[in-house]
Amino acid sequence: MEEVNKKLRHLGIALLILAGFLIILPYLFMGPPTSFFYVENGDETNHTVLIKIVDSNSKPIFEENYKLSPHEKTEESKSLWLLLKMSFPLSKNNYTIKATLENNISTEESVSLNPWTSLYISVIDESVFIDSLQV
Repeated sequence: MEEVNKKLRHLGIALLILAGFLIILPYLFMGPPTSFFYVENGDETNHTVLIKIVDSNSKPIFEENYKLSPHEKTEESKSLWLLLKMSFPLSKNNYTIKATLENNISTEESVSLNPWTSLYISVIDESVFIDSLQV
C-alpha cells in the first residue's frame, strides 16, 4: 500500500510539472503578454467610446466607457483571470468586441485572442474602427 501511495505521489508531481511547463513554456518563447486593447481618439474633438467584450458563450467579460480628449490614447491590460483562460492550449478564445461612439455609431468584430494579441480601437472622422495585432 505504501508503494502505491509513493507511485501516486510521484505521478501527481510529474503531472503538476507537465501542466506548469505547458502553461509557462509559451511565455519563455514569446515574452510577456501584450495589452488587452488600446483606444485612441484621432479626431479634433472629445469622444466617449463604450467598449463591450463578450466571450464565445455571449458572457460579458468587459464593459467600460472611455472619455477621450483629441489625440488621446489609453490602454487596458489583460486581467490575470483572462490570461489564465487564454493560456490553456485547448480552450476556445473567440471574443466579440463592440465599440460604440456617443453618437451611436458602432462597429463589431469577432476575433480569436491569446496572451500576445492586442486590439486597437481607433476613432477617426466620427467613425470607430477595430483592428487586432498578434506578436
